[in-house]
Amino acid sequence: MSKPNQSRRRKATRLPGNWAKTAQRPEPYNPLDLANLGRSVELKLLASDPVRLADIPIFVGAGVYAIYYSGDHELYEPISSGSYEIPIYVGKAIPAGGRKGLVDETKETAPLWKRLQEHKESLKPVHDLDERDFAVRYLVTIDVFIPLAERVMIRQLKPVWNVVVDGFGNHDPGANRRKDGQRPPWDELHPGRWWSTPEEMPTPSKVTEHELRERVRSHLARGVKVTPETAMQLESDDLAKLIPEWDDDDPEEWR
Repeated sequence: MSKPNQSRRRKATRLPGNWAKTAQRPEPYNPLDLANLGRSVELKLLASDPVRLADIPIFVGAGVYAIYYSGDHELYEPISSGSYEIPIYVGKAIPAGGRKGLVDETKETAPLWKRLQEHKESLKPVHDLDERDFAVRYLVTIDVFIPLAERVMIRQLKPVWNVVVDGFGNHDPGANRRKDGQRPPWDELHPGRWWSTPEEMPTPSKVTEHELRERVRSHLARGVKVTPETAMQLESDDLAKLIPEWDDDDPEEWR
């Protein structure tokens, strides 16, 4: 005797009558969403190999970067590591004309390499830091995603020189601003850059060195570490708020 057709016995799966009221509604993942694109740039950067800040070969292109500290300064002991897990600072470099959409695509430039060299030179005269104790991860990327990726990293990694001690990325503001302006908090904490000395910039920061030290200790005590897994935890709505706008008040094409 032939066996009955098993397929005929199967009943179609039916949705319960009230399914729409109780069903979960996960947000469809859109890999082309600006927030997710910015996050993908961040993950690509974090997966790259760190290079000593003092040994970066010259290269073409603009992009984003994360700087790490591995020295013995007691203030940064919580993040000082040869494994380079928690950056002390993140930043970007865009090509000249990038803010106004006037980039000459036929001209090769090196804004990212130049920016990293400026950081190295900024660290050389500092009394309590050594540029040889810094390493960097950097990523050359498409111009439009550079500001977004930088803001995603600042929001998620919370580097201490971005969110607590402002001024590491500053340039010499010029003679008039030096005379009338306040010393950047970073230079109050780490003196040495010629243009921020009391002789050149007599007005101190609103925040004292002691207060800055306490703020740094409090911030680093919380601990921030981002891996490819935890990087996906920042909500897309939060990331969407970071859609870039060029910094029109920047004195330079990058900061």
